[in-house]
Amino acid sequence: MKKVYDQICDFMSEKKMALTSIGIFVLLILPIGYLSFVNRASGDDYGYGTLTRAAWTGSHSLIQVFRAAWETIKGYYGSWQGTWFSIFVFSLQPEVFHEDAYVIVAFLMLFLWIGSTFLLFREILYKELDINIWSYRLITIVFLVLSIEFIPSTKSSIFWFNGAAHYMLPFAMCQLLIVWLLRYGKEYKVKYFIGITVIMALLGGSNYQAALFALIAAFYTGIVNYIKKKDKHILSLLIPTAVEMAGLIVSMKAPGNKVRGGEEFGFSVQAGLKTIGLSFLEGAKSLFGYLKDNPLIYVGLFFIFLFMLEAFRERDVKEKEKRKFYFDHPILSIAALSCLYCAMHAPAIYAGVYVSGGVYNMNYQVFLLWACGSFLIIAQKSLEYMKASKKVLHREIIIPGILFGFVVLFVGRIFIKDTTSFISLEYIASGQASDYKEQMDLQTRLLLDESTEDVVLPSINYVQGPLMHMPVTDDVEAFVNTVVRRFYGKNSVIAIPRSEWNEKYGE
Repeated sequence: MKKVYDQICDFMSEKKMALTSIGIFVLLILPIGYLSFVNRASGDDYGYGTLTRAAWTGSHSLIQVFRAAWETIKGYYGSWQGTWFSIFVFSLQPEVFHEDAYVIVAFLMLFLWIGSTFLLFREILYKELDINIWSYRLITIVFLVLSIEFIPSTKSSIFWFNGAAHYMLPFAMCQLLIVWLLRYGKEYKVKYFIGITVIMALLGGSNYQAALFALIAAFYTGIVNYIKKKDKHILSLLIPTAVEMAGLIVSMKAPGNKVRGGEEFGFSVQAGLKTIGLSFLEGAKSLFGYLKDNPLIYVGLFFIFLFMLEAFRERDVKEKEKRKFYFDHPILSIAALSCLYCAMHAPAIYAGVYVSGGVYNMNYQVFLLWACGSFLIIAQKSLEYMKASKKVLHREIIIPGILFGFVVLFVGRIFIKDTTSFISLEYIASGQASDYKEQMDLQTRLLLDESTEDVVLPSINYVQGPLMHMPVTDDVEAFVNTVVRRFYGKNSVIAIPRSEWNEKYGE
């Protein structure tokens, strides 16, 4: 039995586990990739893209498109919301340029999501902490599996351009911002300063969670570097901070915010202080909420912690001397990460209005960063106090822990049905995906028919698995009917029951 266990220990290397995890990750992404070809614009995509589509179809000039985007920003700034950068991106939704272009949305969002995560983890684990390349890849892949598979809303993170552009794009920008902040803190190169300034400027016109994240990250970076190096160069971060604050003020002062949030929407010191307290409470509550909703999230985090322990063990064995801990004050560092996580709840609490799934996505993604950052600190600090040899640590703690994690994963496999890949695969296998594609292809053909100004569409089911679909209804004045009509330049658009449509218009 001991011989079998020794063989298991020898077999379970970081490289083999990393390669296996990459293979599994690719398989998990395949159903999402398939649905990319089924995915279509919906609801707000049409509203924000009305002027830009008219500009593109009328001139095929990007200059005219950008002018139309500016007009879109002005219109929504006064009537609905002030997040000017998000509105600019909304107005460039893919179907503005071609009816089949929406296929790029899921691929684009996954690229931003996966790419920014690898850059961030590579900077911290591989470059800063000298963890070997296979351990860094293994930890990153497991993190991405947790992030993508258990994201609260697939619509606002992957498939719906409007939602993903408002939350996923800014989140990816925040992760890239951290990378450039870390590099700037070491080298003070102009290119990183320019990158930081551009990102923070744009985040000032994005969702408030991302804007707050960027401000806190810049503040932490400045404080840590100034304390460690006493170098006043880091104070130059006050410039991008001021630029973001200016953009944020412009966003918050928009007349449209009162339309969306009510006449009482505005700044209040009392409400701000109350929000801070409630944010910490909500942050603590959400930790138990994730455990209740899907315990597999914590199983995955347990794996990450063990992989971090193993990575530090391997590094220390090779270097023979322990590298100085990256975080000089572990407790303060974990506390700072906790404050960052809790701060993500503040905008929604302060607004006091209904929020979209993208808000919960941002909360969840920062929760995972908080957990991994805290585990990273605990893992390295734990090795400093462990008296066991590095070999004993590997054989008697890490490998048994990994095997135990797989057992728990198997026992809790029922929760796999709530993952993004399972939901996507179920949607495909049921035939709903192909049926939806056929219906949307027909709808698009009818809307593009220049010989008809009053379009009658067969109704489409609202429930479309992981995809976002806001259907045209039987009310010609309804929001979706109105934005679809304007987007395609029609007099009216209405939907009737499919059976009735087939009798009247079916071929």
